[in-house]
Amino acid sequence: MTSSQNPPPDRPKTAWGQKTEAFLEQICEPIDIIGSRLMGSLWRTFYETVQDAITLSLLLHVPGLIGQTILGKNFSGFDVCLEENWLSLNRYACFIIVGSDFFLWFILAGRMIGRFLADLSNLRNSGRGRNGSN
Repeated sequence: MTSSQNPPPDRPKTAWGQKTEAFLEQICEPIDIIGSRLMGSLWRTFYETVQDAITLSLLLHVPGLIGQTILGKNFSGFDVCLEENWLSLNRYACFIIVGSDFFLWFILAGRMIGRFLADLSNLRNSGRGRNGSN
C-alpha cells in the first residue's frame, strides 16, 4: 500500500455498529453498482458531491437548532433579527446564527462549483489524451 492510499476504516466493535454497517452495505452496494454501470468513472465524483451536499446541509441546521434549543426562537432570516429589541442579546445571537447559515451556504456552493470545474477540467484533459488533439 502506498502512502497516497487511505488505510481501511476501522471495523465496528459493537454489535449495533456491526449491524448498522451491514445494513448500510446492503443499501449502498446495489446503488454503487447501478451508478457505476450508468455513469462509469463519473459515478465516484457524483457520489462524493452528493455526500458533501448532504453533510453540509446537515451542518446548516446546527446553528438554527442551537438558537431554537438555547434561545427558544427560530431565526430564519435577517428580517427576523431586526424585529428583536436592539439592546437584546437575542438580536445579536440572531445575526450570528443567520450569518453562519449564510456562510455555510456560501461554502457549500463554492465546494460544488469548485468540484464541477475540476471535474470538467479532468474530462477535457482526458479527452485530449485519447484522440491526440489539442
